[in-house]
Order: sequence, then C-alpha cells, then structure tokens
Amino acid sequence: MGRYNVEFKAFKTGEWYTKTSTDNIGSAYSVADCNSYGRAYRVTDTDTGSILKEADEDAGMKEYMTDPKKI
Repeated sequence: MGRYNVEFKAFKTGEWYTKTSTDNIGSAYSVADCNSYGRAYRVTDTDTGSILKEADEDAGMKEYMTDPKKI
C-alpha cells in the first residue's frame, strides 16, 4: 500500500472507494484531477491521516452519469 490514497465517491451509491494508492504525491494529484469525471475525490496521506486535497462532486455530472436521459 502506498503512502497516498486517492478515493472517489461513487455517483450511484455515494460510497467512497480507493482508485489508487501510490508513494508519489504528484501521481496521486494527477489521478484525482484527471480521472474523477466530476466525482467527489480526496487525496489522503496514510502516514499522517490528513486529507491533502479534496473536491466536491459536480451535480451536473452526477445527474448525467446516473440517468443520461435527463440531460
């Protein structure tokens, strides 16, 4: 397990899941920024337990991903 965990929040269930775990903070930030597709995310330092970066989900993307017919 790496030092930095990137977690995303699933649109449909609202559950947090680990996308990746890495020892490189740059990689963790990149995965969070480039692969969230509007999901809420957080980057956690597993050594300290602190959240280094986080973002709320995009409401429009949640609506599209859970029911694309609404858009």
